[in-house]
This record gives sequence, structure tokens and C-alpha cells, in this order.
Amino acid sequence: MTSLIIPTGWLIPRKRPGEWIFECSINLTDLVKTHRAASYFRRLVTLLEHDYQIVDYHLKLRHNYKRNNELDVLIYFGDPNRTSSPSLTSVCISCEPTHELSKASLLSEQQYTRAWLDARARAKLILTPTRHVQGLSELIDENGEMEAFWHDAVELVNREGDQLEKDYPTMILNHGTYRNHVHLHLKINFTDNIWNTIIAPRYQEKIKEIKQLLQKPNVVDDCFKKNPSKKTKYRQILRKKTEFNLRR
Repeated sequence: MTSLIIPTGWLIPRKRPGEWIFECSINLTDLVKTHRAASYFRRLVTLLEHDYQIVDYHLKLRHNYKRNNELDVLIYFGDPNRTSSPSLTSVCISCEPTHELSKASLLSEQQYTRAWLDARARAKLILTPTRHVQGLSELIDENGEMEAFWHDAVELVNREGDQLEKDYPTMILNHGTYRNHVHLHLKINFTDNIWNTIIAPRYQEKIKEIKQLLQKPNVVDDCFKKNPSKKTKYRQILRKKTEFNLRR
């Protein structure tokens, strides 16, 4: 099998109402090592968003122990209670690393991504694109951004989980009305044992600082409270982009 071949079966889901399951015959690490991650996820989101017009969904990655820890990609969609997109805030903490909450949360910066502790002090790690994008389909293939996103996700798990061979974390990417933050972010959820014995002790002081910052009303207002003027400005930017494209 050459590095860029994606088996057809990986893109044929098992369908249940509101849930599709895509099964790969390798794990995420090997998908990245064989340089197929960008191609696979590009084809997957194209299938969902263009072929089936599913744009509001919860994407979850897990390693299935019943299939030798091979990768499952679960798609949940069609929740009637999911009707609105996330609100724009004064500060996008994923874009503005100089903000005090961003500085407390930031773990590392790579060419195309940033790795974080969760800014709400939940027991998870976060990976975001450096560019402000809202969905996985917006990542670019030609410059290696899409490939780097998945490569950096695997590197982050290996680094912080001390080269996990089992109990691989689940990963979540929400899209459309399933999001609670505008900037695309990969939530990496480790087992309680890994978090409590390895990651939380390693970042005890940073987690403490995040919790202290969350007690400040101005920090909460900046990073989590809806800002109507920000939404108006964002719409103006989108309108200008649309007008420019129409003139081309």
C-alpha cells in the first residue's frame, strides 16, 4: 500500500440515526506516519459537508480495543437542540497568545498549531491551528497545514502522555452548531489515570494559575462573554471578502 492510498472501506460508514461510524484498519499514529492523515480527513469532511450537506456535527476519534486499537471516526449530527453557532467574544484566546489567560494555558507553538491546557481548567488538552479557522475543511493541503495538524496532535499525545501504547485518548472536533468556541480546536481527553498521575502534576502551577484567572470577571468577559460589536465587525469582514470575490 502506497502512502497516499485511502481504502474505499474507510469512507463507508456504518449508519445509525444521528450517528455514523467510519472504521479505519490502522490507528491514528500509523495514519500520520504513512502520510495519509491529510488525505483521509480531507476526503472525510468533503463527503460529509459537500456530498451529504452535513455541516453541523460532532466528530470523535477513538481507538477501538475490540479491533486491535484501530481508529474509529464517529460522527454525531441531527440534534434538534443544536440551533445556533457559538458567540464571538472580545478575545479569541486561540488567536491572541498575549492575553493573560492564553499565556497561562499555552504549552507549545509549532509552525501551524498551538497546544494548550484547557482554558476552562477542564481535564483535557487542546490543539488549535495558528490561523483562525472555524472548520477542519478550511485547513490547507498544499502548504502542509492539514498534515501538520494531525502530526502535531499525535506528537502532543506522545509527549504529554509519555508515549502511550494503550489507553489512547479520545479526540473531539465540533463543527457548526455543535461548537462552543469559534476557533477550530481539537479536544484531547485522556483517561483519569493518565491525567491525574502524569499531566495534572506536571502542570500543577499552570492549572492553578488558570483557575485563579477564571475568578476575574474581566478575564471571563474577554474570553467567554458574547460581544455583539465583534459579531458586527466579523460580518463586515465577510461582506468585504464576498464583494471582492464577486469582482474577481
